[in-house]
Amino acid sequence: MRLRELWQDWGWLTVSIPGIFVGLVFSPVVLSLATILTVVALVLDPRRGISPQWRAGIPTVLHSSLFWGLAGLYLVMLVGVWQTEDWGYLLERLRIKLPLLLLPIAWAALLPRPTAPPRPTGLLLLCIFVSLVVGGVLVNYALHFQEINALIVQAQPVPVPRHNHIRFSLLMALCAVIGLHGGLQYRHWWLGALGAFLFIALHVLAVRSGLAAAYAGVGVLLVWRAIGLRRFRLLAIGLVALIVLPTVAYLTVPTFRTKLQYMRYELLHRDRNQDSGEYSDTGRLTSIRLGLEVWREHPLLGVGFGNLRRVMDDKYAVVLPGVPGKRPHNQFVTALAAGGVVGFVITVGCFLLLGFRAGRWRDPLYFALWTMLTLSCLVENTLETSVGVTLFTLMVLLFAYPPKRKPG
Repeated sequence: MRLRELWQDWGWLTVSIPGIFVGLVFSPVVLSLATILTVVALVLDPRRGISPQWRAGIPTVLHSSLFWGLAGLYLVMLVGVWQTEDWGYLLERLRIKLPLLLLPIAWAALLPRPTAPPRPTGLLLLCIFVSLVVGGVLVNYALHFQEINALIVQAQPVPVPRHNHIRFSLLMALCAVIGLHGGLQYRHWWLGALGAFLFIALHVLAVRSGLAAAYAGVGVLLVWRAIGLRRFRLLAIGLVALIVLPTVAYLTVPTFRTKLQYMRYELLHRDRNQDSGEYSDTGRLTSIRLGLEVWREHPLLGVGFGNLRRVMDDKYAVVLPGVPGKRPHNQFVTALAAGGVVGFVITVGCFLLLGFRAGRWRDPLYFALWTMLTLSCLVENTLETSVGVTLFTLMVLLFAYPPKRKPG
């Protein structure tokens, strides 16, 4: 009976939103189809055409800082559009980033609704799904222990679905924080246990960007919970645990120890001019350095988002001949190089709108997730892939909309 009521209230969203998470992990085709189905299910009504709920929510959306924060990250690509020479690349960017525009508009259909499905249940299902996938990854690691450890020494990642370890670790980190918060907030110990499992498992995968995001998210939750409950002893214990845990992981987890040793070697001993690794630390720093050079040459409006690939390829051809060109591994440096100071200010403004406008920063879980997503954008081009942009947009919408109560 409960499932029937859920279907009556939410219809195809009960299929499409889980489908998005499945697509994020396993299939870009499923991801695209589920995203399209989500937009269609929100905007259209099978019996009445355009959904009355969607029409009723549109004015609210158009006055929302959350909508303009997400849509602004899409519309910023129009800065300097008249400079575009590589229209194919610009159109590809516009297509990949469509979720930033379409999902917030479609989400208007949810605003007039007075009720929502049980929040802990949805969080539990998400954490169960991700935990099952992670369990499979760990079983595969255990079955091929020696081979995978040998790959780690060569700076290769632990195998994960679709070999997209950066985005997968970010999803793990987000779900770990969601689970830990849910376990404390709702006294739902299954949620808390799954969150703890995902947090510990991140140390086995040893993807540094995912680990950094997870520690940042847990740190935000600790600070907010200590302030809210005025239990500063809890904060002190939690901070000590966050210091002790990576130390224990370094001593006991081979992948974690090897990754830290490799990072130290790269940053302190390796010649950056000899780097050609796609995901190496020196490779990331080189891409950021060259991106900043592009910005200094075009400070006000940048080179245009459509021209960035060609300009960066030209930079690499001069500085590192024979090494494939990369975009800057930093979303904000990408905005600087492509849109200049104007594009950078718009991008930073959009992130600040998403994080601080309308009191959203007062919700500890949302602010923790926003911090993690922002940190991801500082070390990766999170919004330049379909997986990254969809994960970013959906997490923001799910945990900021619709407001259940006045913030604070």
